[in-house]
Amino acid sequence: GFTLDKIRAAATAVGLEPIQDGDPQVLRLDVARATFPRFAEALEARLSIEERTHARALVLPAAAAATMRDWLGTRPLQAVIGHVKAAWLADLLEQDRLVSALQPILRADGTAYGHEALLRAIGPDGAVIGAGPLMAAARETELLFALDLAARKAALETAARFGPERGVVFVNFDPSSIYDPHYCLKETAGFARALGLSPESIVFEVTEGSRVRSLDHLRGILDVYREAKFRVALDDVGAGFSGLNTLRLLRPDIIKLDMELVRDVATDRYRQAIVRHLIGLAHDLGILVLAEGIETEEERRWLVAAGVDLLRGYLLGRPFLLAAEERPAAAA
Repeated sequence: GFTLDKIRAAATAVGLEPIQDGDPQVLRLDVARATFPRFAEALEARLSIEERTHARALVLPAAAAATMRDWLGTRPLQAVIGHVKAAWLADLLEQDRLVSALQPILRADGTAYGHEALLRAIGPDGAVIGAGPLMAAARETELLFALDLAARKAALETAARFGPERGVVFVNFDPSSIYDPHYCLKETAGFARALGLSPESIVFEVTEGSRVRSLDHLRGILDVYREAKFRVALDDVGAGFSGLNTLRLLRPDIIKLDMELVRDVATDRYRQAIVRHLIGLAHDLGILVLAEGIETEEERRWLVAAGVDLLRGYLLGRPFLLAAEERPAAAA
């Protein structure tokens, strides 16, 4: 009852008239498409996350009567709110507004090794949207597969546009968006070949925070990449799912040390012991080690002395957009 009262209040606040639809626990609301975003915000402001999760919603065309089969399609109210709030992502994908920022990666001796392609988008107002909001919206709206594929293509296109001086390019992917690796990755590999990119110049990297269904599934994905002669990297080693047993199962070509291990490593003996151990283990297995998130000269010097192969961080170079990407054609 108290949840229904809050929903009525949210509806009234945006000019809607709640209708009791037979069952005392069911409300009908006729919501115009243009009003949906404001209604979603009003619901989010008044209802707790528990209420939004447990209340169920059914979205039908105006004036349609719900059948028994329709009621099987109810969704948590939170899912409907997330879908409405993240509709802008579908617009970005349809308008091909994804781009990649490039951040330099250096060898331990300071020479250029390559770049990491970082997901970005250009909003309708020309503002740059970071990867965090894009990925969050994709998960809310079940557009993760479409976003991940489009992001890989944008990264490869940026690598081709940048030219040979780009060096090796790290391309992120989310394994939870890949169902059948042979099918899902075939298009990406074909796109890279069409752009004239050699497999040796591309490293596919499991993205930070990926929701991996199983290590066997992830290993299958990495094996497909290897069969196509691409190299693979594992992010966040030393945290999350990237433990020592993961190295044995996945056998990446490159590992990236978790940024929490890199931060203040020059003065923290616990971090130092862990990093030395990981570097030694990786080198024994023939794996390159990349330290990311380097922000101080002290961190860089300590990591180089400890044997890190590759380095990335604001100290060495910030992400940048290619001039041709700053305003995509859709925004002209």
